[in-house]
Amino acid sequence: MIRVLNLIDDPQLGGVTRGVADLARCLGADFDVEVIHVDTNAWSPKPMQADILVIDFTMNWEKLPYMLALRRRFAGKIVIVEHSYTEAFERECVPNRWRFRTMLRLAFRLCDVVVAVSDGQAKWLREARLVAPRRLVSIPQSLDLSKLEAMPPPLPHDGPLRLGAYGRFAEQKGFEVLIAAMAKVPPSVATLNIAGYGPLEGIYRAAAAGMPHVHIGGRTDGPVGFLADIDVVVVPSRWEAYGLVAQEARAAGRPLIATAIDGLVEQVDEAWGLLVQSNDSNALAEAILRIAGMDRQAMSVLARVSAANSFERKIAAWRDLYCDLAGVTSAASKSNGAALAAGD
Repeated sequence: MIRVLNLIDDPQLGGVTRGVADLARCLGADFDVEVIHVDTNAWSPKPMQADILVIDFTMNWEKLPYMLALRRRFAGKIVIVEHSYTEAFERECVPNRWRFRTMLRLAFRLCDVVVAVSDGQAKWLREARLVAPRRLVSIPQSLDLSKLEAMPPPLPHDGPLRLGAYGRFAEQKGFEVLIAAMAKVPPSVATLNIAGYGPLEGIYRAAAAGMPHVHIGGRTDGPVGFLADIDVVVVPSRWEAYGLVAQEARAAGRPLIATAIDGLVEQVDEAWGLLVQSNDSNALAEAILRIAGMDRQAMSVLARVSAANSFERKIAAWRDLYCDLAGVTSAASKSNGAALAAGD
């Protein structure tokens, strides 16, 4: 059986950790998969017995010595999943683009395959020439959506539109822009519930002071409970490699308003949502006013359809990648080949 080790260095990264755990669980019948925590400050990695290593931690200059030592000591295939860096991240956060891109090129050259978690991110990696196209694979991120897919759609109701946003209270998520947009939206039109935690909580609460139609909550037990009383989900992020919140909203049948950046662009269609420019509270307010008057029941149906089988496609893509790296044919590929032969 092919042995795969997923390496993470920060179990606090919720979306990444959940995604890795879901993937390991679903591929456990076909592969010997294990998730291990590693110390990337160590210049001499511990010996690892595996056919494939999957790097699920964010690269930086300090981790390059660890990666170099890993490449020298490990004879199997190394895959790095680029969970973090995107075109919008580079634009918003990188003061020295040459230095940043040099770091990424060096890290990617130490791997056999680089996996982008969205097509938008893959496009940036190609156009920036950060990795050779032959070593780049795009596998859109996804979690197990079954509980969200089982949720009832938002039902028509009297009163204002119920907006929801959730995630880490950090600069990336752009919640302060959303709060500023709500100052331009009458309480009779929409209310907003933001759930999460993080260093900017005090700033958000101060910004929402005196706005009775904006509620800043704490941690959620999960998206199912939070989305039960939400009509439309807003994702005002400044950068998102993929944007799992947008996918969860679609699976739950919740129309979207999201910023037109990175992996969010490919998740929003005018049939079930609206895209706006990032860092623009006026555009966000206009989108809220607009979606309040749209046929959201029809949008709900199409949003859910758009997310159907996302997790299954991700599992199948990873299964094929592991088999390809190990030089074997996956059961799915064999089945497809037999079907084609029968058709001939």
